[in-house]
Amino acid sequence: MSDPMKTSGSVLIVDDDSPILELLHETLTREGYRCDEAANGDVAADMLKNRQFDLLITDIVMPGLGGLELSEQARRLNPSMLIIVMTGYIDEFSYDKAIASGASDFIKKPFTPVELLARIKHARQQERLRVMAVTDELTGLLNRRGFFSLAEQQMKIARRRNKRVYMVYIDIDNMKGINDHLGHQAGDAALTDAAGILKATFRDSDIIARIGGDEFVVIPVESEETSLAIITARLRKNLELHNLTIHQEHKLSLSFGISHYDPADDDSLDNILTRADKLMLEQKMLKRRG
Repeated sequence: MSDPMKTSGSVLIVDDDSPILELLHETLTREGYRCDEAANGDVAADMLKNRQFDLLITDIVMPGLGGLELSEQARRLNPSMLIIVMTGYIDEFSYDKAIASGASDFIKKPFTPVELLARIKHARQQERLRVMAVTDELTGLLNRRGFFSLAEQQMKIARRRNKRVYMVYIDIDNMKGINDHLGHQAGDAALTDAAGILKATFRDSDIIARIGGDEFVVIPVESEETSLAIITARLRKNLELHNLTIHQEHKLSLSFGISHYDPADDDSLDNILTRADKLMLEQKMLKRRG
């Protein structure tokens, strides 16, 4: 996850105007940023798929893929990346449109280097506040608010693209027993260990959240049904590896259930989570009987 308060980092600058690219490169390099450039949105989209950037600065009007569409793709790939969009066509594009596409801030051309740096600083401060509001303090994962916000975004994207969204609902087994017999410090350790296993199992671009006491949810972004078996096998392997290498008074055990959102059904997020929760509880009951 990008650190919103970093004063440097990697930047992707996107504009079909060469003098603008040169100006931004010079300004940001002088401030300690590592800069890459793309002359259009299509090239930038390919770069974003293959590399992680802390900051994206993009023009809105370009041949091919426009800046708002690029911002949307970038936000989907890296929810914590700062995105600043710029345009000289101020009458045609509103601040609200830019923010709705995933941008952190909006700047009107022409602008001075000082104004650009001020915008970046402001965007970092706003992003820091946003991250604090949607982050679970103990595990560092998204909290319930953060999950619901990003999950609703994924469902909107799924409706536009007519694609399914999968959700994995995970619960720590015997959490009450851990707290009662080993103490709440051991319970907190179990929660942070479970979060670490999920981070090791899923990608940085996936949505991973702690939404309740011992309950976690993951949306594997851009995943197909055929990849779910691979993901769950990796989760089991990482859990087993954790229990072999971390010597604690208890073995960590996780139960999970998987459900999906299908645009054809136009279901609610609450219903999808309820189905996944039910499947998770069925797995938990099978363990108790076995």
